[in-house]
Amino acid sequence: MNVDELQKNFLSSYFNLRMGIAVLALLLPLVLWIGGAAQGVGIQDSMSAYYHAAAGHANAGGGLMRDFFVGILFAVGVFLYLYKGFSTLENIVLNLAGAFAVGVAVFPMEWNCGDQCQKISVHGTCAIALFLCIALVCIRCASETLPYLKDEKRQSRYRRIYLYLGVSMVLAPVAAFLLAVVFRRLESYTYIAEATGIAVFGVYWLVKSRELSLSKVERMAAYRSVKD
Repeated sequence: MNVDELQKNFLSSYFNLRMGIAVLALLLPLVLWIGGAAQGVGIQDSMSAYYHAAAGHANAGGGLMRDFFVGILFAVGVFLYLYKGFSTLENIVLNLAGAFAVGVAVFPMEWNCGDQCQKISVHGTCAIALFLCIALVCIRCASETLPYLKDEKRQSRYRRIYLYLGVSMVLAPVAAFLLAVVFRRLESYTYIAEATGIAVFGVYWLVKSRELSLSKVERMAAYRSVKD
């Protein structure tokens, strides 16, 4: 295999990891909602409720969509861990995000416990930590590759986009937490807040892929580190 083929494989691997994370994140709320509806499960109070929800009654248990919920979160977690960031900080935060994504799946939300449900749980902590890790990547780490863009206006535009995405990643879990814990307003409000956060998470990886393709920073890294 020559240098050009190695470089192509290198770039393809990173691109596919980003696309995998983005697609899985964007599909998760849709898969849960549509897949659940197809099996007689109405829209739940939160995405996490699909771990338990079965047809006929919200509190029936059985988790008809459990495998999808756990499987997608595990896949996202593994992809985040495998993806290596541009800096040491980004790599550490992405590794933590991957661990928290798996934690959301491994430690399910409490179910059918009424007023006895804990306000702070391992599941909820992992979910909020996952969003905050990605928000940190958006706000603190994403702009590290922007100097490789030659157009300063384009740099400024992407810097603003990353800031907006980062802030949105913070607001989404905060909104979900307030609706679920503080105001006890579940219904579908929390689901919408969570789905919005997941969508922003997916959009970030799409935007990042576009920015990296414009700056060609990965291509430059491949050429400088691989020689005939």
